[in-house]
Amino acid sequence: MKWTNEDVKLVEKFIQIRNKGYYANGGELTEVYNRVFEKSVPPTNCGSCIRARITELENALNQFKKQMELSGFTNANDYLNEVNAIKEEIENKAISSSPEAKTKDEVMKERMAKVRAARKPKNDASEVTQQPE
Repeated sequence: MKWTNEDVKLVEKFIQIRNKGYYANGGELTEVYNRVFEKSVPPTNCGSCIRARITELENALNQFKKQMELSGFTNANDYLNEVNAIKEEIENKAISSSPEAKTKDEVMKERMAKVRAARKPKNDASEVTQQPE
């Protein structure tokens, strides 16, 4: 998800509009929705669809605000700038600390491989291991 201060304010406005029983502009809502969720859904005038998108954005916003508060930030742009700086610093350290200089693509592929490996289910003690014959 990608958030900006402007998106935060717009989503809060959409929530207020919904809570008053009105419908937000479907085109403007869809622009924010697509930007935040990095999707490409078409605009809609369907009332229940608009309400569902606002609810989805509201849930994502609440999650984003929790992450921001836990990190000690009150401004979305400051928080996002810090997150991006940390990511860039990590990438630069990974590239510069390797014996042979790796490209960012190589570093990202390695990280993704580690993430996939970490997600694989691990053998637990309850499993029966095969004994060699």
